[in-house]
Amino acid sequence: MTGPGVRLTDLPPAAREVVGAVERDPQAATKLLVTGGIGTGKSTVLAALRHSLRTAGRPVLSRPPRPGDSEGAAVLVDDADLLDGDDIEQLSELVADPDATVVIGAQPLAHHPALRRLFLALERENLPVALGPLSPVDVGRTTAAALGEPAAPELVRMLVGATAGLPFLLGPAIRAVDQGVPAVRQAARFGLIERLRRLDEPLLDTLLISSLAGDLGPDDIAAGLATTPDAARAAVDRARASGLLDPSLPPGFVREVHDAVASIAGAARHHDIEVSVLASQVASSTLTPELALRLAEHGLRDERLAAALTELAGQDAAAPARAVRLYRAAARAGSSVPGAHLADALALTGDCATAARLADDMLSAPDAADRAAAVRIAASIALHDGNSAQARDLFAWLGPTADGHDDANVGAAATISAMAAGDGPAARAGTRGIPTGPPTSVARAARAVSDGLVLTLDAPYPVALTRLSQAIGTEASPSLVTPDTPAALVTLAALHGGDPVRARSVIGRAVRDGAPEGTGDEVAGAIFVTHRHRLLQGWTLMQDGHLQAAGAAVAALSGRQLHRRDALWAAALHTAIARRGGDTGAMQQHWYAAMEVLAECAPDLFSLLPLGELWMAAARMRQVDRLRHAVDQAFEVLAGLGDPVLWSVPLHWAGVHAGILANSPTDVAPHGQALTAAAAHSPLAKVLATAGRTWLRVLADAVDVDEVAP
Repeated sequence: MTGPGVRLTDLPPAAREVVGAVERDPQAATKLLVTGGIGTGKSTVLAALRHSLRTAGRPVLSRPPRPGDSEGAAVLVDDADLLDGDDIEQLSELVADPDATVVIGAQPLAHHPALRRLFLALERENLPVALGPLSPVDVGRTTAAALGEPAAPELVRMLVGATAGLPFLLGPAIRAVDQGVPAVRQAARFGLIERLRRLDEPLLDTLLISSLAGDLGPDDIAAGLATTPDAARAAVDRARASGLLDPSLPPGFVREVHDAVASIAGAARHHDIEVSVLASQVASSTLTPELALRLAEHGLRDERLAAALTELAGQDAAAPARAVRLYRAAARAGSSVPGAHLADALALTGDCATAARLADDMLSAPDAADRAAAVRIAASIALHDGNSAQARDLFAWLGPTADGHDDANVGAAATISAMAAGDGPAARAGTRGIPTGPPTSVARAARAVSDGLVLTLDAPYPVALTRLSQAIGTEASPSLVTPDTPAALVTLAALHGGDPVRARSVIGRAVRDGAPEGTGDEVAGAIFVTHRHRLLQGWTLMQDGHLQAAGAAVAALSGRQLHRRDALWAAALHTAIARRGGDTGAMQQHWYAAMEVLAECAPDLFSLLPLGELWMAAARMRQVDRLRHAVDQAFEVLAGLGDPVLWSVPLHWAGVHAGILANSPTDVAPHGQALTAAAAHSPLAKVLATAGRTWLRVLADAVDVDEVAP
């Protein structure tokens, strides 16, 4: 028992051992430092120690000793950080007395020289008792003791979220449990406001600024509050010692602290301080995205903030999700954000519906560059959703890229869209003009995409791939959305050309580049690109026979909301893995899922591989008729491009395979003939043509044993 109505188990866990030791031997000389922020239980611990000592007959002082005080009195001083320098020095001297009992409770100020000397003197005697937020386990125990029954995990999580485990908030929150979650949160908020009302204005102002962003320091406080560096340093020290800004606290709780301080300061004072902080941060070029977002979220409208948010969004190209937040915050702060920037960022994060609406609005913009950007974005989304014809039509409406909007990325996007839709003349037309813009690395990469894709129509595979590969590494800014990436296009060309080594190398590098160093996660929000790359990597693994690794690659996207292009590739990849693994049930399940996707989009040049897999699975399931229209559309796309050997061979081989599975020589023959005709131009076609002829003989029972013998 530590005092009337107080049990040892009611004390903060970190203090129970030392309080118990004093209870067992109250006459022993004790030197102890109890530190902690606001409401962590320092006063409770000192009260328990004071009661134990007085119960044992020892006199106790709550201040430094004075002449005439009892000899041998124990000195227990709470809030020692509020004492003047002389009193603190006297306590430090008393600690040196081996027979004295000195217990100090204080907030852990780091830049108070006299107090630090007292702390060091006590720490040399015993380890300090550092109090802070309770762990979830201790919150559960405290709650169970108060309620008289075990606390459910959901209740503990809710209490930790509302109070951050701070003891002074936990009591009121527990008492409100029977009134529901809103009442618990309200009780914690009222308790926080009530405690903050006791603080002086300089400390409240410092808490108001420091709770905006974790990286604000004394110099920021001095500039924001127009105070001296020494005063700011002392104020920040007190704010941090309060424990209300501790980095271990949940970010949501620190926001609660800010809101509570703001309610005490009042709307006008809150606004004036935030305007002052903004002005000082802009003047020193130290405004961070986190701080800028917080200021905008608080409703601050200021042209300096709007301009800063827009600039920060443009710099955050590698994280489109944050760029979206920054652009939207800039709009709230009063900026007229360029629609293309926001639409690009939205599309990259996967919010294609909103991006498409913005792009549609921009199609009627008076500026040619804005219209061109709108077409690029809208066409990219259309192709992403399996509508290559719409993408092509958008560029046809826009007209030649030389008409006032000579953007290399727009030209490359036009070529990709034309190729996807099977419009050979439009694709070739995009490469005939002489570029008039500056020959930047981005422009050269975009030109390499256009030239390389057109070369795949009739040039030898090595020539086309070399030109196309020149776009890798210097492609368009990651903040711009395009119908497809250079890495994906090179991988597709390599897979169609029977070059798995090149495909594996390129797409593997793209996946690694799309994740922060040391992690396997995609760059925050850029799912428009990263999902595509991961699926292509899974496809290369599947074609190499690494079915387990391929399955893991596509499984990593399970539960994600995939757009039609990615959904088709994912379902076809699942189907291919199941077919090769002999899992007929899974093959059928994924094939039907793929057919649902295919019903909502049209095949294009860059979806021939999944279509071929679905065709072969359909033959095995005796469902070829359901796929006939899609296959016919695919061959129409190829015909529109002049039946290019590179892109045609895999689909013809799928036709051979489907005919074999259907045991139909008449279905095999036309595709075998196409492979034979292509054999002179493609090593892959030559190999597959030979295999096709052999299978035809098998079906006709005319096998040459010497030809197939090893």
